[in-house]
Amino acid sequence: MPPFWQKLNSFFLFPLQMEPMIYASVLSLCGFLLMGGFFFALVAGIGLMLAVSRYAFKVAALASRGITDSADYRSDMMDDAWKALPWKFFGVLLVHGFVIGWTAGISPALGAVANLLSSLALPATLMVLINTCSLRAAINPFELLGTIAGIGKSYLLLCLFLFLLMQGVPMALGLLLPIVPRFVLAPLITFVMIYFSWVMAAMIGYVMYQHHAALDIDPVKAPDSAPVEPEDPAAAEARRRDAMVARLVQDGDMKSALDNAREWQRTGWDNAADQRRYHRLLKLTDRTDHLAQHAQRFIPLLVQQQRESEALEVWGSCYKRAPQFTLDSADHTLALARFAWKGMQSGHVLALLQGFEKQHPGHDRTPEALELIVRALKQGANKPDQALRVFMRMKTRYPDHPGTQEAEWILRDDLQKVLGQDPAKASGTPAATAP
Repeated sequence: MPPFWQKLNSFFLFPLQMEPMIYASVLSLCGFLLMGGFFFALVAGIGLMLAVSRYAFKVAALASRGITDSADYRSDMMDDAWKALPWKFFGVLLVHGFVIGWTAGISPALGAVANLLSSLALPATLMVLINTCSLRAAINPFELLGTIAGIGKSYLLLCLFLFLLMQGVPMALGLLLPIVPRFVLAPLITFVMIYFSWVMAAMIGYVMYQHHAALDIDPVKAPDSAPVEPEDPAAAEARRRDAMVARLVQDGDMKSALDNAREWQRTGWDNAADQRRYHRLLKLTDRTDHLAQHAQRFIPLLVQQQRESEALEVWGSCYKRAPQFTLDSADHTLALARFAWKGMQSGHVLALLQGFEKQHPGHDRTPEALELIVRALKQGANKPDQALRVFMRMKTRYPDHPGTQEAEWILRDDLQKVLGQDPAKASGTPAATAP
């Protein structure tokens, strides 16, 4: 992957692509509004700065995932949290200003050092904001140092190039002002500022992509590669919801995270992603009763979708928290127990099927459950004595059921030892053949 200083042409050409060029032109025309009265110009200026910075954050965020061509932008790639990034960046600047003012009050030299450190940290601050959408993370020195360390020596070179680009604004204006009419001065200044802002955004995003592994970024595609294939809208929405909940948890707002996840799983009762998200959040709380209640709905959905491995994991998380936890459905209980037995998890089989007869009295699948218990006790846990007791109960209650005959075949050696004769003759029934 070429370093960013070898991609300068692409950064300077980005604002000239179709979408950013049209948007920049429209915003530049809004520069005429800056020529109104003070209050009107102030409002227009804030609106322009917000629009320009929002697009800049979007450009950098998408470039960090490898999307450098505006023609590849799609609505499902966007994150609503990006809209608040300009305000969060303003909050970071306020914090930096407070620290600089405080240190300058102690010593002018300290104030100068703080100002220099703040300037050097701004690119990393933008990267952390884009990556986490968290104001708290953006003012965390350890997050900033981790980002700088992930980029390495080229971080200082990035700071130098960004500084030179910032100087490009007054230089470009100095060249253009003598040759342009006065009435287009405001739109011209606006366009120049937009142009260099988006060039810097494209550069920062590419540097983030260049170090995506160190910055824990999942790229969508490689820059300049084939156009990205459309992502499944449902998968994109699930990813967006996961990121939103993760940010809320990271910010310590567990209540909002749970409220959102609960509502999504309520309306998306057949959506495994929504149910999985809520289950994982409940595991982070002490609400064992809610965890168990939700599992009664989530596990059948997973079994229905043939995700028995995940269903067994969900059951296990509930069983660890509440050993008395049992599934309401006999069919789903037996399905999980059979899957556990395929993985030779005899402990899970026995835990799932304990109390099956009492919980589902008279159920027509009880002999199948008892036969599986016999298998788990004899072949998995090596407890033939307990397996014999279960078999004797089967022999009394379900003498003609195929499951009873299968259990008899499994215990043929133990029955012969106990009875001292062939188990088929002792029981009066033909022995079941091996499966």
